[in-house]
Amino acid sequence: MARIMIGIPTRNRPDMVRDAVLSVQRQTMDDFVLVVSENPTRPEISADISAWIASLGDPRIRYVLQPIDGGEYGQARALFAQCDAPFFCMLHDDDMMDADYIEAALNVLEAHDDIAMFGGSQYLIDREGTKQDALTEDYTRYQGRDRFAEGRMDSFLEPLLQHGLFSISGAVFRSSVVAETGVGDPDMGGIYPFEFNMFLRVAERGFAAWYSPVKRIAYRWHDTSMRHSDGSILTRYMVEALVELLERRRFEGRAEQLRRRLLAYNRRNLGYILLVAGERDAALRSLRRAIGLHPSGLGLWAWWLRAQFRPRQVASTWAPKVNLTPPQPSWQEAIPHSAG
Repeated sequence: MARIMIGIPTRNRPDMVRDAVLSVQRQTMDDFVLVVSENPTRPEISADISAWIASLGDPRIRYVLQPIDGGEYGQARALFAQCDAPFFCMLHDDDMMDADYIEAALNVLEAHDDIAMFGGSQYLIDREGTKQDALTEDYTRYQGRDRFAEGRMDSFLEPLLQHGLFSISGAVFRSSVVAETGVGDPDMGGIYPFEFNMFLRVAERGFAAWYSPVKRIAYRWHDTSMRHSDGSILTRYMVEALVELLERRRFEGRAEQLRRRLLAYNRRNLGYILLVAGERDAALRSLRRAIGLHPSGLGLWAWWLRAQFRPRQVASTWAPKVNLTPPQPSWQEAIPHSAG
């Protein structure tokens, strides 16, 4: 049995996924299994990637074509179902690992058997793989990754709610923890908020994590990434899913304050999305709920007033920023039946 299983979910990225695979193959810790899992794609792309992986002649690496597009939740569930290693990791198909990354992560996790997961910082690269130093600095500050030192986090719920902090791409989980927490809330599917959901389920149960500020994961910054498509605008199904996820939770102390604040601003976003969709009454209800969650947020009052008295102007201004496209039907189909 391998020490770790690494899964690379992919779809229609034959060039970038090769870089991701080769970065795993170059790891200094060679006791791994790598599964490249592709959501349904054009037949020629599937045939090309499958043949290329076979040409590597590496028995540790295999290719799987999923029967339906289950989004990132579906991919993660399918990958983890194949995991019989003590550790589990996912790497996005457009990212790469430095050669010593897995060794560094397992050194920590095997030395501290009560730590549930290892996550590290990232450096940004462009589509061609060139490092982007200035962008890396900005992104590091944005994610709060310059605020924490190397070491153990007995609780990472507050940093998660405030900054996001961790990325699923390269995060190494203890498989027994994932088996206990599940791959996200069992009735959720699609592509978002999968990452946040995974970390939240580990953090809210009180598991410890290890954070490393050393940048060993290359995060590819390009125009076809989710951050620059669905993630760069207000996509209705994504905001609705995050609102639902946060409304299910209740915490104590500062963590609860952070949950309410995060939920309030996503309720604000949902309100404006609903205005664009022509659902004014529902929009105003969402905005009032945002104020109730975070009454000291003066900006929320201003957003509500604009929606109350200038709804057409607001809808016109926000329309270019809003995506009302519904989620893929197959994402719902991929949710395990037991979740219903």
